[in-house]
Amino acid sequence: MPIARFVDPLFVLLVAAGLGLALSGGGWTYRARRAKVGRALAWSAWLALWLLSTPWVSSALVRRISTKPRDLRAELAGSSPERRVLIVLTAGIDADEFGTPAMERQSASGIERSLGAARVYRTYGFGHVIVSGQDVRRERAELAGAMADLLVALGVPREKIILETESRDTRENAIHAARIARGLAADAAVVVTSALHMPRATRMFERAGLDVLPAPVRFQPLPHDGPGQLIPSSFTLQRSQRAVHELVGLLEP
Repeated sequence: MPIARFVDPLFVLLVAAGLGLALSGGGWTYRARRAKVGRALAWSAWLALWLLSTPWVSSALVRRISTKPRDLRAELAGSSPERRVLIVLTAGIDADEFGTPAMERQSASGIERSLGAARVYRTYGFGHVIVSGQDVRRERAELAGAMADLLVALGVPREKIILETESRDTRENAIHAARIARGLAADAAVVVTSALHMPRATRMFERAGLDVLPAPVRFQPLPHDGPGQLIPSSFTLQRSQRAVHELVGLLEP
């Protein structure tokens, strides 16, 4: 197991916090009810933080929420490739500080979605590709344009790409992309986004009145066996945070 796992700031701080809780106050001998409740809450929070930071728990949580990839050939068999629409949801983009091309400044999720969308396009064939979303911190068309540039570099014809640059969140992605798809009289619509994000995305498209087929990317693999799966890490906690974010999003009215 890499020694770096044991010097991760989260792991070090959790160990220190646990030792501090264990050594403070002489254990569970407090008589005051408030003190007992306080220590119970502290230990519960510590345990929850530890578990959510472990690959074992985080992977299980993410896999449970995520949409699994599947072959769409049977479901697309009744439609002509030219009458199909591929909808790709953008993720985020960094500021340009060093003259780096916009397509390289997409977030990791955006690049993964671009790669997955190009693969789906080559596999099934589509008449149009809708790239949906904007980053409100940047120029309106910068994010969608960056993804479009990468898709073109990956072999998707520029003339088939439609930029949808009004959307600021998943709900608006669905509303605006569904409107464009209906205007194209599409026989079938396929959505590409992260596997973890897909359940919320498909729900929003259903509410927007468009039936879509999911083509998720970056489905969380099973963690490797070994004791390292119970050691917390900052990266794993961030992954759990994204899972919790998606769970909360599914509760939106």
